[in-house]
Amino acid sequence: MAETLTSSTEFSLPLPEKFPHSTSAPKFNLGDQVCWHPLPSQDFGTIVGLQYAPASHLKAWSWRYLILLSPASPSRAWVQADLAWEDDIRLQAFP
Repeated sequence: MAETLTSSTEFSLPLPEKFPHSTSAPKFNLGDQVCWHPLPSQDFGTIVGLQYAPASHLKAWSWRYLILLSPASPSRAWVQADLAWEDDIRLQAFP
């Protein structure tokens, strides 16, 4: 079987063996309200997409989420959506 690779300017990482059966389930789901944590960002929004992608900082594949920023989120003035790795967000706590 041919090895499947993805590449960037920094690294190449083979697709996990037995993909997608060996892939862990994502921690978050579409529609979840999340905020960035522990990063020094006050942005928050709704998960509208997810992808399993190579993460150079982890040297492994990981879940990455597309987040539609809330109209009240500080960065919404110049960006409508942002990407975040699973370890960089948490469910948003509501008062």
